[in-house]
Amino acid sequence: MSVLLDKAKRYAERVVAGKEITTKEVIIQCKWFLIDLDKQENEGFKYYFDEEAIEVVEEILKLLRYATGLGVRGLPVIQGIVGFQAFLLVNIFGWRFKEDPEKFRYRDVTLFIPRKNAKTFICALILIILMLTEADYSEFYSICLDRELAGKVKEAIIQIINASPDVQKHFKISATLSGRITCKLTNSFYQARTAEANRNNSIMPSAFVADEIGAFKDYSNINAMQSGQLNVKNPLRFKITTAYAEDKSIMLEEIDYIKKVYAGFIEDDRMFALLYYAEEEHLWDDTGLYQANPLRIEENYNEIRDSRKAAIEKPSAREEYLCKHMNHFLPSNSGEAYINVEDLRKCKIDSFDWSGRQVWLGLDLAITNDNCSYSMVTEEDGKIYADSFAFIPEGRIEEKNRFEKINYYEFIKSGKCFACGDLTVDYGFIEDMILAIEKKHNVIVMGVAYDRYNCLSTAQRLEREGNMVTVEVRQHSSVLHPATKLLKEKILNREFHYTENKLLEINFQNAKATEDTNKNMYVNKKKSNGKVDMVVSLINAIYLMQQDVIFNPEADWTVQVI
Repeated sequence: MSVLLDKAKRYAERVVAGKEITTKEVIIQCKWFLIDLDKQENEGFKYYFDEEAIEVVEEILKLLRYATGLGVRGLPVIQGIVGFQAFLLVNIFGWRFKEDPEKFRYRDVTLFIPRKNAKTFICALILIILMLTEADYSEFYSICLDRELAGKVKEAIIQIINASPDVQKHFKISATLSGRITCKLTNSFYQARTAEANRNNSIMPSAFVADEIGAFKDYSNINAMQSGQLNVKNPLRFKITTAYAEDKSIMLEEIDYIKKVYAGFIEDDRMFALLYYAEEEHLWDDTGLYQANPLRIEENYNEIRDSRKAAIEKPSAREEYLCKHMNHFLPSNSGEAYINVEDLRKCKIDSFDWSGRQVWLGLDLAITNDNCSYSMVTEEDGKIYADSFAFIPEGRIEEKNRFEKINYYEFIKSGKCFACGDLTVDYGFIEDMILAIEKKHNVIVMGVAYDRYNCLSTAQRLEREGNMVTVEVRQHSSVLHPATKLLKEKILNREFHYTENKLLEINFQNAKATEDTNKNMYVNKKKSNGKVDMVVSLINAIYLMQQDVIFNPEADWTVQVI
């Protein structure tokens, strides 16, 4: 086994065994790597791991030398490469299609990592290897919003090449920022570019690095690069960044997508990602320090600890510490995850008998061409039991599947989602279902909570035909905070239960919670990364149940409203 592969495997094994303090996403990626190594011989598995390709990469790393670096300057790169770097490299260059060994398995590669972890160095290393090993006349680029930052990757490539006499003679280097670095062996070249979409439409990148993508506010520049890869056999897209104090960063959307893949909501076996960041509860301790910073250099850790002390004492230093060292996106009004989906899944039960129970309903009807939802809740011995259903326009299923990257047909088949209407949701269909609830489930509907917006006529029909009590719930943080807080606490205490409902889990995964100036917490639809209608209808239902339980002297549980 090559040294590089051995380092990668040992890193993955240590992570899975809990010997490395890291994030849950890195743990999952390492598990997948080890599992895939074992199952590559299976006939139905379409990828294999090319150890010969990794040996070629290793030979290159023996020739390349560190230009800078504490304790490694002048050494061959193979001697100083650390576990997570080896793991990244072997996954990029090792996994191939069985039907086409020249085609890489992974197309989209993300490295989310703080500064002081050799991020620019690993970018430079990957590009040098690609110039030496990919097809002749290949084009490679790095794009960055800032002209000065755009030159950092090129500067790192030049430093490595100039420090490596056995390799230097095979490259031609232009001194200008926009000038090319050309590999004489393959006639391939690398060029640094600023991320201006209209200037990147005429190129054909075999691979590009979107450096500091955390600063990007839209996808125009990345889309321009990807469109140039349509006729490229082996298109590679690297997204590498540290967190930013940027509320509209596209990296927030990227991270959300990656987490959905890891959670099993989306299947994407051509995506590889390493997300290093401090979890919320560890932003100010050494656990978060190690989670966010996988380059195990004690001098760096001591510097970060000094930064932490300064950030505790001086508010002005907190942004730098949290963004650049803990890899935590700011400002806080970008919203924090409302509930960790793993905590939610611990509340799942196999079945629940609704028969004979008092229930409260919550509606979120939204606009007619968007998702709508109703939720039903009841309580017993201080525990909340719930079920939620979604409604979507039948004529928009394919569009929604593509845009949201989930499969609504699966949820329709499971009975948790209903397609009604054509291009708009049929409110009548939803109303008919609600009017049939008591008979279908043998329950007593105590009340229906609704938002006046888009729901007034529905509420009037439920009152008129179903003799139901409907209650308008103002969608404001001061009103919704108690129910939002209660639901979160019940989930964390495993006093909330639901039966199999993957779409509800996705809604919770999407949900972002923010606080108003009075510290009232609420689920913010605009900040959330996707549909949250089922969570909103659930909170509305719990709000109404809270009112009845609090003011009912015979209730067997109590809730403190803050």
